[in-house]
Amino acid sequence: MDLSFIIVNYNTTALTLACIGSVYRFTKDNTFEVILIDNASADRSILEVKALYPDVIFMELSKNVGFGGANNLGIAHANGKYLFLLNSDTLLTSDAASVFFKFMEEERHKQVGCCGAALIDGDGHDQISYGNFPSLKEAFSALGFLRLYPGYYRTKLSSGVKNHSEETRTVDYICGADMFLRKAVLETTGCFDPDFFLYFEEVELSLRIKKAGYLSVILPKVKIIHYESASLGTSVLNIQKAKYLARSRYLYFKKSRGMLSAMLINKVYALQALVFFIVKKKLSYLKIAGILFRA
Repeated sequence: MDLSFIIVNYNTTALTLACIGSVYRFTKDNTFEVILIDNASADRSILEVKALYPDVIFMELSKNVGFGGANNLGIAHANGKYLFLLNSDTLLTSDAASVFFKFMEEERHKQVGCCGAALIDGDGHDQISYGNFPSLKEAFSALGFLRLYPGYYRTKLSSGVKNHSEETRTVDYICGADMFLRKAVLETTGCFDPDFFLYFEEVELSLRIKKAGYLSVILPKVKIIHYESASLGTSVLNIQKAKYLARSRYLYFKKSRGMLSAMLINKVYALQALVFFIVKKKLSYLKIAGILFRA
C-alpha cells in the first residue's frame, strides 16, 4: 500500500468528517487507507463515520492520550509506505498525497524524511506551515528586540512561520497539521514522544529526524486549509493553550537543550506576557504570565 492517512479526532466531528471527505475526493493516484483515532471525545456523533465511511479504520480510545500518543497508535497499525498525518481541522484542496508521494519516491530525495504543504485558512490567507527549531534567541527576541531585525527573526529564529514563497526548500520542521512521513525513517528515529500531550511533539520528532540525517521539506505549491485550534475552541484558547504550551515548551527544552535552558525559557515568555499586560491592559496576559512563571 502506498500510504496511510492518520487523523486524530477530539470533539470535532463535523470537521473530521469534512477532512475525511476531502481525502476521498482528491486522492486518486495512490492506494491508501484512512485510520481515524478518536481521543475519548465527549461528542459521540463521531460514530457517524462508520456509516458514512465504512472503509475507514476506526479506533476508539477510552482516555485522551494526546496528539502524539493517538498518532502513535495509528502509526502502529498503518500499512502504508508513507504516513500522511492530517489534523482533523484540515481540508485537502488537491491530490496532495500524489504530489508528496512522487516527490519522496525520487532518488534525489531519498534523504527527505518528512514533507508538508503551505497551510491557508478558509479565506486563503497564509497560516503557520513550518518553523525553525525553538531557541533562547527566539524567546529573547520576542521581548521586543525582533523589531530590530524582523526579516532575520522570521526566517532564522521564529518557531512558527507562515509561508510566503513558492520555492520548495528544506526547513527545520513541518507543522504537525500535515506531516507526510517516510515510515521507514520512524523505524530509526521512533515515533512521537508520549511525554508531550499537546504542542511541540512534531518539533521534537523533527529534531530527531534531522539528527538521524534526514530532511524536512516544504512544498508550497501544495495548499491545505487549516482551521487552527478547533478542538480547543476560541473561548479557552488563551489560558488552556498557555498551559499546554508552557509544559510542552519546558519538556522540549529539557530534552533537547538541557535543564538550565528549560528552567529559563518559560520565565522569558512570562516576562513577555507581563509586558503585553502592561501595554495592552488585558487581564488574560497576567494570567498567562502566572502560568508561565509556575511552569
